[in-house]
Amino acid sequence: MRKKNGFIATSIIYSFFLVFGLLMAAILAKSVENRLLVRNIQEDIRNEMNEQSGFIIDTLENKTYTVNELVNYANETWRVAQDKGGTVLLILNRSLTQTEIVMSLNRESSNSEFYGTCTTTSCMVRACQDYYAGQEFCYLYSANTNLYRRPAWRPTADQVEVDIIGYGRTIVSAVLDYWFSYHQGLQRALNKNKLQAFTFSDGFFNYPQTGQSNIYVRTLLTSEISSNASFASTLSKPFHLLNSPSEKEVYIYNTSNQVQAVASNTAAFIYPVIEVIKG
Repeated sequence: MRKKNGFIATSIIYSFFLVFGLLMAAILAKSVENRLLVRNIQEDIRNEMNEQSGFIIDTLENKTYTVNELVNYANETWRVAQDKGGTVLLILNRSLTQTEIVMSLNRESSNSEFYGTCTTTSCMVRACQDYYAGQEFCYLYSANTNLYRRPAWRPTADQVEVDIIGYGRTIVSAVLDYWFSYHQGLQRALNKNKLQAFTFSDGFFNYPQTGQSNIYVRTLLTSEISSNASFASTLSKPFHLLNSPSEKEVYIYNTSNQVQAVASNTAAFIYPVIEVIKG
C-alpha cells in the first residue's frame, strides 16, 4: 500500500512539474512574441519618421520658388530669399528668441555687454561686446573706442595669435552655430545631405578656412538683400548682416529698409539663413 501511495504522490509531483514547465514555456513564448511585435512596431514608426514627410519636412520639392514665398522646412517656417536653381536660399520667418540666444551664450539677457532690447519673444544681440573683454568675442569698448577686436565670423586661433590687435568672433556667429547644432530638424536634414555648405567672405577672411568645418547656417550677406529685399518686408528690423565693412563696424538692415554700416557693438535681431538642396 505504501508503495502504491508513494507512486501516486510521485506521479502527482511530476504532473505538477510538467504542467508548470508547460505553463512557463507558454509564458516565455508569449513574451518573446510580444517583444517581437513591439520591436516590429518600433521599426515601423522609425521607418515612417525617416521616410515620410508627415513628421519633419526635410525635402523641398524640385520646382521654381518665388522670392518671399513661405515654405515649411525642418519644423520651421522660412521665406525664400533666392532660388539658385538646384538649391534655395531660405531665411527664417522669425528672429531667434531670447531663450534660444540665452541658451547659446549662457549669459542672462540683462547683460548689456551682449544684449540690446529683449522681450520674451524676441531679442536684439550685439555683434561684438560693448566692453574690453579678452579674446572670446570681438568687442568695441564704448568708453574708449581705441580698444577693439575686429569682428570676424569665425577666426582661427592662429590668426588671433599672430595679430597684435586681433580678430574676434562675432556673437552672432557663436549664437547661430549653437542654435544650429541643437536644432533637431536641421540636424536631421544635415544628416540626410539636404543642406548646402556655404562659401562666403566676412570682409576679412574667406570661409570655410583651411581646417575649419563646413558652415551651414549664417546671416544674410549685404549682396543678398541689396538685390531683392521684398522678403524682408515683414521681418523685424534692424537685423544683422554678415559682412564687416571695417575693423570697427558691421552691417545691419535698418528700420528704413536700407543696408547700413554701424559700430560693431550695435544690437540687432538675428535671422538664420540656410541653403537647401531641392528634391
